[in-house]
Amino acid sequence: MIRFKQLTAADAEKYREVRLEALQKHPEAFASEYGIEVKYSSSDYEQQLSRGHVVTLGTFDQEQLIGIVTLVKETLPKMEHRATLEAVYVKPEYRGQSLSKRMIEKLEEMARREGVVKKFYLFVMTTNTRAIRAYQKMGFSIYGEDKDAMKEAEGYVDEYLMVKYI
Repeated sequence: MIRFKQLTAADAEKYREVRLEALQKHPEAFASEYGIEVKYSSSDYEQQLSRGHVVTLGTFDQEQLIGIVTLVKETLPKMEHRATLEAVYVKPEYRGQSLSKRMIEKLEEMARREGVVKKFYLFVMTTNTRAIRAYQKMGFSIYGEDKDAMKEAEGYVDEYLMVKYI
């Protein structure tokens, strides 16, 4: 049975496992790197999951964490209506079930209930056409392009900047 819940410090070890898998399998999609985060302790991940302006949502199949997405809310008063989606990942064997979409929709529901955040931003590689189409179907639109956004061993990666008003 698939369920969604906001992750807490108690989920740090499960989160660490999925996060490291994401960084290992798709390094080009994340700003951080496996070689850096593998050195983080469980308490480092507990701290990440305990930051007040950050919400990490997890998707579970029974007790197994199979998907994650993080929403980072702006904290400055003039910008608190904005938040950025980061670290979207679903284990390969669970893809094709709209789990990323459902996690993002849950975060949108949470934001609407709180009544502060009005815009979601995200950044996606320009070559990730499947993700771009999925985000567009969810109501995100491209508002810019960041050339050479990240440096990889093979060269630079460009990203589209996307936004959705909620």
